[in-house]
Amino acid sequence: MTSRPIRLLVANGCSYTRGAELGRAEDAWPALVAEALGVPWVNLGCDGGSNRRVVRTTVGQLDRLAEAHRVPVEEMLVLCMWTGLSRHECYTRRRDKGHGFRPDLPDELRWHRLSRWRIQIEDQLSEAYYRHLWSTQGAMTNFALDWLMLDGYLRSRGVQGRYVFAWDVLRFRQDEQSRRLLGGLDPATVYGGAVTSSRVSFYSDILGRFPTGEMQHPLEEAHASFGSSLTGWLRDQGIAGVTASGG
Repeated sequence: MTSRPIRLLVANGCSYTRGAELGRAEDAWPALVAEALGVPWVNLGCDGGSNRRVVRTTVGQLDRLAEAHRVPVEEMLVLCMWTGLSRHECYTRRRDKGHGFRPDLPDELRWHRLSRWRIQIEDQLSEAYYRHLWSTQGAMTNFALDWLMLDGYLRSRGVQGRYVFAWDVLRFRQDEQSRRLLGGLDPATVYGGAVTSSRVSFYSDILGRFPTGEMQHPLEEAHASFGSSLTGWLRDQGIAGVTASGG
């Protein structure tokens, strides 16, 4: 598989992408992959962020980032690390403050993160969402549809999109509708080579090999190891920075 040389790497995901519990943003895997490819990088990762947020901010920020870095979208590599399907978000009047890093994006704090861990801090919106609205089948189908639409959008813009799992996020039973939607994706664009299985992930790559932080996030050694593996996979697909490709 050959690809157009890239000039900018954009990563998106949750705390596993952002680099929670690391001392520097430069120690997180997006920065390490970009350094290995010889290109600048942007990390849109958000602590406690959902897959819906990944889709929203990737699409919403694509043209702004291209303009800010003076690169055509066709020369951007977008790496999305999918997170837990039980997470979601809703737009509210009050600001969703605290409890983890939030990127400095327009209206970002108006998007309220919904997740099971937030029930423990008495977040009423999260409690109501999981009590009345959430189901495994609904979450799986929504995720499959979000992924298919994001991938289609990136392809329509000529953007190179690649996908990774933070951990085994697809452990739920998949119904026929979800399988059909996921079947519309190219497994070659997924680290691990599967769209219906997430057994190959950041977490599976580092499990039992490296220490984690107090909140169980991967630390510097784990990010370095995963970043190296991910870079090797990208290079095997023919993805390279402009300098490395001789452009």
